[in-house]
Amino acid sequence: MQPSVIRNTRGSRPFVLTGLSVLSVAALTWPRDMPKGTAIQPQAERPAAVPPTGRLELRIGVETLRNPFWYEDQGRLQEARRFWDKSEWDRILRGWAQEHYSAILYWIEPWNKHGWQTFLIRHRQFPEARELSAPQSDRVIEHVNWIFHRAHELGLKNLLFNYAIVTTPSFAKAHRLQGLPVSSTVDFRHRLAQMGPHFGVRNEWTRSFTEAAVVELFATYPDLDGLNGAMGEAVPGKRSTWYKEAIVPGLKRTGRNPIFLVSSWMQPFEDFQADIAPRSVYGNTWLSLHSNAEMFTDAKPYPTYARWLEQGGVPTVVEVMHHNLEHGFPFNSPRLAWEIIHEFRKFEDCKGFLAWFSGDHPDSLMRRALAYYAENPGPYSDEPWVNLLETRFGDRPAAEHFLRAYNASARIIPELTALAWAPHDLGTSRILLLPYWYWTEDDPRWSYLTSPARGGMLLPLRYYARVVARLGPQFQDNSGTDPSRNREHPGSQELIWGLGDYPTTPEAHMKKIRKLGDESLREAEEALKTVRANRAEAIAVFHYMKAYKLMADYYESKVLAAASALIYGFGGESAYRTEAERRADHAVERYRIAIAFIEEAIDQKRGIMTARWLGGKTYSLPQLIDREVEERKQLASLFHWPVRDSRAAGSHKGSVPVDAPRAGTYAPGR
Repeated sequence: MQPSVIRNTRGSRPFVLTGLSVLSVAALTWPRDMPKGTAIQPQAERPAAVPPTGRLELRIGVETLRNPFWYEDQGRLQEARRFWDKSEWDRILRGWAQEHYSAILYWIEPWNKHGWQTFLIRHRQFPEARELSAPQSDRVIEHVNWIFHRAHELGLKNLLFNYAIVTTPSFAKAHRLQGLPVSSTVDFRHRLAQMGPHFGVRNEWTRSFTEAAVVELFATYPDLDGLNGAMGEAVPGKRSTWYKEAIVPGLKRTGRNPIFLVSSWMQPFEDFQADIAPRSVYGNTWLSLHSNAEMFTDAKPYPTYARWLEQGGVPTVVEVMHHNLEHGFPFNSPRLAWEIIHEFRKFEDCKGFLAWFSGDHPDSLMRRALAYYAENPGPYSDEPWVNLLETRFGDRPAAEHFLRAYNASARIIPELTALAWAPHDLGTSRILLLPYWYWTEDDPRWSYLTSPARGGMLLPLRYYARVVARLGPQFQDNSGTDPSRNREHPGSQELIWGLGDYPTTPEAHMKKIRKLGDESLREAEEALKTVRANRAEAIAVFHYMKAYKLMADYYESKVLAAASALIYGFGGESAYRTEAERRADHAVERYRIAIAFIEEAIDQKRGIMTARWLGGKTYSLPQLIDREVEERKQLASLFHWPVRDSRAAGSHKGSVPVDAPRAGTYAPGR
């Protein structure tokens, strides 16, 4: 089966969709009390119901709501046509309802230069803001009202993404608005320059416009239930006060008390507590909280977000974002979905979740399992998911093997990203690329960190390398792979690090990732032996699992090369340089093998699969190999290897550069 390309919910990067990616809605549904007239019939292959105590009431999926005229102007005619297709919307909304989601967030991509203000209202109070002709506006309003009404018929609430501060290009021109002055953060400055002065200008004109637009929006769409959006990014000044200055007055004037889920994104928690959360500001304010920022690394929310959940004082939904997954690589583990919801339930104010998966997202098991376990608290079981996969592939042992492959593979990229940690999207690839950049201090904001959810026990690579270089090789990993060290006391690694628990070294962490890759491929191979139905889809899954295995082998070599390079750069013996070069060469060879397989088996040499890195440069698969080879040549400069006197190099363990401060006397246990 030929893969096809669709866009992710943010509309920024394509990924490959295989036949298995769209498991039939009919085969993957379970009971629900639906409104009369929905014509959604029970299916035999559904997870058994669990008593609905402690369920999370707001289970939100995401669909893109496009400005069809902008998409037409950009030559993206298929996406514009999809906006107008009622049968397509009906299919999508029915799918969400069958999967037990209770609301849809209609995402309007701000980086496409237009918010909802451009095309969803007529601008009666500020006619100078109009971008559409009257017939165009009437057509959009009629159609979107139909979408919202159909969602209500299916039992789904309608939430619209709101970016602040946003007017329209015509309004900005009429009032001579100047673009928002921003910091030197290259990515953010570049984005705002693209978006124009109708984003991010704060004055009385834009405040009045915002209030009026909110009022008109809810008057225009009686089936719109609320808004979801941030007070950060394009809000100069004290961000939190914009909510009660401009948005809350509009919400109150609607006379409908609509819900507003205020995102935690890019605003101080204390300002949220003071200016947004109090009931006296607005009585139907909720919090929409990022869990792992824009990545997915851990089922647990990061500690800073746990603080918001514990002390925010308003009903909260927690966002599950996964921008570190791309190109249809499966992130499809029901077991992991259960763990996520289990963690969310620990917080009293958590009333739901927001899953950044579209209705046609390839990870259908993950999407369905999130809603199922949010509505049905209880222990995890493989049984319902094996049943679904058995229906799909016609064989129960094959289904069991595929489920184990999904559960293993879903952890590979989160585990990798926990060590190669940068919490923001940055418009970059996280699967097809693993640059040394993460640990070179090119951007010191992240070079010293790992996932905050790991409680300090996943040792950051630069920190680990510096300790080994300065205090000696006894601090290096002793996972049993070095026979000469197998007689050491089993607790020595814990004791010499002195961190109160047994730390996870980079070597141990990457060994775990490689084993996950091995398991993913092994289970997929076993599944393929007995598949009786949809074999082409099964083969597509197998190809992804083999790609995971090959990339996991590469990831291990790359990280181990970086560790040795850092140890040498921080003053370690010359043997570390030799080891770094050997491992870096090994990484290049493993990368060649992995990318060649991906190009042949998944991309099928069509040139669809690409990767992006900082600065927006896009690489084809062959160019990725060239990039890896070139990076290997730069190993010494990337890790700042010193030029040392040959007599001194390696003359003592833990040697340090001449300009580095020396550690005091140290002995393990002191």
